[in-house]
Amino acid sequence: MKRRSVLGLGVSLALLQTGCATDPARLAWETEFDGFMRDGLARTETPGMSVAVVRGEQTIFSRGYGWADIQAGKKADANTVFHVASVSKLVTATAVMMLLEQGAFQLDDKVAAYLDFPLMHPKFPDVPITFRHLLSHTSGISDAVYEKTTAFAVQGDPRLPLRDFVKGYLSRGGAWYDADVSFAARPGTEWRYSNVGIALLGYLVGRLNPDGLDAFAHEHLFEPLGMDSTAWNLAGLPRRAVVAQPYAHKEAGLQVLPPVGYPDWPAGLLRSSAHDFARFLAIFSNNGRVEGHRYLQDATLQLFFAPQAAAVSPADASVRQALVWLLRDVDGRPLATHSGGDPGAASVVCVDRASKTAVLAFANVSADKEFRSFQKEVVLRLLAHGGSGVLAR
Repeated sequence: MKRRSVLGLGVSLALLQTGCATDPARLAWETEFDGFMRDGLARTETPGMSVAVVRGEQTIFSRGYGWADIQAGKKADANTVFHVASVSKLVTATAVMMLLEQGAFQLDDKVAAYLDFPLMHPKFPDVPITFRHLLSHTSGISDAVYEKTTAFAVQGDPRLPLRDFVKGYLSRGGAWYDADVSFAARPGTEWRYSNVGIALLGYLVGRLNPDGLDAFAHEHLFEPLGMDSTAWNLAGLPRRAVVAQPYAHKEAGLQVLPPVGYPDWPAGLLRSSAHDFARFLAIFSNNGRVEGHRYLQDATLQLFFAPQAAAVSPADASVRQALVWLLRDVDGRPLATHSGGDPGAASVVCVDRASKTAVLAFANVSADKEFRSFQKEVVLRLLAHGGSGVLAR
């Protein structure tokens, strides 16, 4: 048990669920899961978490636990808006794959041909960076300079335009261009997680169609899916939205953090609720179709989830990179996953395509090892019961 306190408030439970638990097996599972969540939040001193389970295209369980905002006395529920951090990349990648279906580009096209500023890997000028490289974190673009530049992070929404950021970082003569540090391995040969690479993908969405990523995502994903409490910036959220207050653990208790904004927003600045994001995940648990509308074709989904060549971890062959999705074998069960972490934000989503099940868990705290262990157990329990059909009856 940690010595930190949760401001003397303990951990309370807020409930918002889809349907009523009248089935005895379902009621028993929900009662047990609620107790598990209460104990886990108390043990890890996590302010709040929202979870959801999707079976096919239906959200069969969604619920909030703990606090969205301790000081304001607002409890978390399935409509609480969380900063989902790097889980945002899945939305950016989906927009890119939708444009691929429309014939706007080919996966192995060099991205420089679609940009309005020069882009070239300075150490391998004859090897073009492609869309596949960006989607599989093998572009050779490094976040090293970005991670060391503290001026990029601001309170609230970012003020630096996306084009100014990617051009200034990647184009020779740019304000943050560093040929030695910002570019590493030969494109296509080495896995290196790159937020800047995904930010570039987000900018490319606006080069491939008349609208930028923000407008494209709202028109083609958020609006038709009914994701009313989802936006790329705080200003885009509805006034009625309850936004989870970010926190970090300190020895004296929980520290209130300001909301953060980064110029690479397509890589990690989406705000969404469990209710909303479950609708998005239904695309992947229901073969690309939600309520009669097809968002992605079968062939595109197969490509989306196909393992790519570069190894993520040579020591663990069970972890493979797909296009943005990370593939893992958990107890012999193949899952497509993505997690996210930022100050005051810890998110994870998983899709089990075999059982047509998807789950998510969003929290408003900076993650540590103990929290991530708890969050993993949350996800495994949700997957097990969602896939077994106990929740679906």
